Amino acid sequence: MERESDPTWRLFGLAIANHALGKKKESDAATAEFIAKNHDGGAYQIAEIYAFRGDVDRAFEWLNRAYDQRELNQILRDPRYHTFLKKMRLPV
Repeated sequence: MERESDPTWRLFGLAIANHALGKKKESDAATAEFIAKNHDGGAYQIAEIYAFRGDVDRAFEWLNRAYDQRELNQILRDPRYHTFLKKMRLPV
């Protein structure tokens, strides 16, 4: 991830990779920097980071922000989304 040329994806990857490697301090730093730089347009990715880290409460907090910021509009309107909900036996 340190070789990733895009700074946004580098931070995203470092937050996850460092957590997987047990480097909490580095993961926390990358997560904090990612949030500082991407809180207005990267709420979904922030939710992914927290979900990977096992912090379900914060993951849902950021998923709600992604919804509020309309980051999920394209997915919610796609017919495959309804098929996915049915597959999971959730209401459509």
